[in-house]
Amino acid sequence: MIIIKPKLNLAPLIFAVCIGALLFSFPESALNGAKSGVEICLKTLIPSLFPIMALSTFILRTNALYLPCRALRKVTKFLFCLPENAGQIIFMALIGGYPVGLKMVSDSVKSGEITENEAKRLSMFCMNAGPAFTVTALGVGIYGNELIGIVIFISLCISTLLIGIFTRFLSDSKSKSERKSKPPRFSGDEITYSVWNAFQSMLKISAWVILFGAITACITEKLGNVGQILSSVLEVTGGTVTASKICPVPVVTALTGFGGFCVHCQVLSFLRDSNLQYKKFLAGRLVNSALSAVICHLILYFFPIDQSVAYTFESARVSAISVSAPTVVAFFFMCMTFIFSIDRKEKMC
Repeated sequence: MIIIKPKLNLAPLIFAVCIGALLFSFPESALNGAKSGVEICLKTLIPSLFPIMALSTFILRTNALYLPCRALRKVTKFLFCLPENAGQIIFMALIGGYPVGLKMVSDSVKSGEITENEAKRLSMFCMNAGPAFTVTALGVGIYGNELIGIVIFISLCISTLLIGIFTRFLSDSKSKSERKSKPPRFSGDEITYSVWNAFQSMLKISAWVILFGAITACITEKLGNVGQILSSVLEVTGGTVTASKICPVPVVTALTGFGGFCVHCQVLSFLRDSNLQYKKFLAGRLVNSALSAVICHLILYFFPIDQSVAYTFESARVSAISVSAPTVVAFFFMCMTFIFSIDRKEKMC
């Protein structure tokens, strides 16, 4: 008789020990980082994101954008090979901020508004840093120049739409069906549900921000400048502040396009609830990061912006010369190859 012993997965134990050792080694930094996370949630995240999340849920449940989606159904079908009711998801993903698009995708697939294949493709590009973060927080707040924030936002939007067009080649035969969106409906219960649902989502998001605030503070305390760069990849809100001091604008755009692993953790529940794959979501973030950096590089190369910098230089010319465009392009095509290798069994549109 052959007895097969189950393999012991030590990854959770190792991860817990490492994080625990980090937090207990730098308790003061962890405390200050958690406080900073709470402050970000109360002063920035909740005021800017909660109304948008409530609005997006309300739009999805009542189909408030029925007329615009109906008018642009041919554009949605031609560019993305998606039904007309996916148009409102794409629109809200562009302007709503990081988790809004993925939440709408999750809600739509669970309600049967879109197929699982369409949801998987939408999850690869329907997450974008909205103008509230790019223009207001990055452009005005960090760089002191609204134009820079606009350039970052335009770069991210173009990148998102290009990836969406690319994913049409990953669709299956079901995406060809002409499924029309339902006419708009309205009731007081929809408002109540939208507000409460947005509140629950904000609790989950805020918890991740506070946790990553403590972890990134400890990493920065331990590794110094290297820790600052690593923290930029882990948590995008505070990371972009650090990166903007030592990196050119296209690099900050790339970090914003990637979103940071804190944002990735925020959307894990949406992916899990709707049976979506994180590897496809991650592939989309990597491609978006590289592509948005290239687009930002090109915009700033042909239309450089004069800017006064308050950090370490009296004046500076915001440009993309310090970014290696060939390297970023090569990374972009590597990510494209990775996407094609994810699921070769899906039929072409």
